[in-house]
Amino acid sequence: MIMKNSMKSSWVRLTGNPDTHKLEARIFHITCIFTILLFTCSIFFNYLIGLYSLSLLLIPSVFAACGLYYLSKFRHQHSLAVLVFCILGNIVFIIFFLNNSGINGPSLVIYVLFFFLVMSIVPVNQRLIWVGVNITVAILLISYQYRYPEAVPLKHRDGLSRSLDFAYVYFFTLLIVYFIITSIINSYNRERTLAENRAELLELSNQSKNKLFSILAHDLRSPLNSIQSFLELSLDEQLNADERKIIHSSLLRETRYTRQMLVNLLSWSKTQMDGVTVNMVRLDLEETLESTIMMQANLAEEKGIVINNLILKGIYVIADHNMLELVIRNLINNAIKFTDADGEINICSEDHGEECWIKVQDNGVGITEKNERNIFSLQSESTYGTNNEKGVGLGLVLCKEFILLQQGKIWVESISGMGTTFFISLKLAKDLNQAFI
Repeated sequence: MIMKNSMKSSWVRLTGNPDTHKLEARIFHITCIFTILLFTCSIFFNYLIGLYSLSLLLIPSVFAACGLYYLSKFRHQHSLAVLVFCILGNIVFIIFFLNNSGINGPSLVIYVLFFFLVMSIVPVNQRLIWVGVNITVAILLISYQYRYPEAVPLKHRDGLSRSLDFAYVYFFTLLIVYFIITSIINSYNRERTLAENRAELLELSNQSKNKLFSILAHDLRSPLNSIQSFLELSLDEQLNADERKIIHSSLLRETRYTRQMLVNLLSWSKTQMDGVTVNMVRLDLEETLESTIMMQANLAEEKGIVINNLILKGIYVIADHNMLELVIRNLINNAIKFTDADGEINICSEDHGEECWIKVQDNGVGITEKNERNIFSLQSESTYGTNNEKGVGLGLVLCKEFILLQQGKIWVESISGMGTTFFISLKLAKDLNQAFI
């Protein structure tokens, strides 16, 4: 595996990083690499089979291919390098044809390979031009050999050297075509995957934008209108003390709801725009959540709901203090919202080996199977609580995002009409000196 990754990394360095080099440039670099390899091997091969003039011709061709590779990859003059490659390629082929038996040698096979490479690297608007050049050069050379056969003599010294020459050219042609096509397919698949990922991110972004507009247009305006109405009523001098107390109680409830909604909205917006910094530390679970649970218990008491803090002493978890508090606060708020008066909410912890499970359990109205599927997503529908409390559907979305950022898990179990239990799984911190990432 290490060797495979090392080879892949080396290949990327040679051909160019997909993030900094376009597909056409990477294909051109592959073409140059195989051209250099082919010409270098051909120098020795042609010398062995007696084609000495070809060996001498290929020496400057190797240096030319190296120069074009450098020009494209390091000087980033890809278009110029491609143009020079196409022109020099045709010149080299003409010399190669005349010095390697013409149509009686493997020259035309090499020219077909060269044409394939040209079609892989030239811009679309130049392809017809190079098709015409290729056909014209091939016809002129074949006609020239037909008219002056003595000008293109058979260079191979015997049938064996000619057969070896054809086999050699076939092998390298197959190898180069394979690598070029494979590179094109892999690059295409990579670009398609990136495009699909971008489309998914765009869809999520649109959903987030729509959700935000919905909150601003309706869910945030409604409580502000209610607060305004309560304040206007409180100015009525004919109200008695009991009526004023009812208005103040309603005003306080709406203000608390609006504040919690704004906290969730701002926290969620921050995760969408800038991201958040996670400070993973060793936390005493009971000590961390005690004040949060106590504050929520006071709110629950106004609705006649009892909150039982059953978190065990001496349990330490790896988590972000502020994130964990916000998650538990949202889950308890959610439980209060959907639990009837005289109901009960239990917050408890369980040791599960390397993990700690935190449970927020209520005996409220429960969640329908349809809503449970999308409970942690923006697709979830906002519903009214047992006392007509309205939510914006962001709290549970935020809970999931924050728990995942803490390398934890969150899930829900519910029976409609009987209650709901939210589970959080976090890593236990049993070692005082444990390192955190």
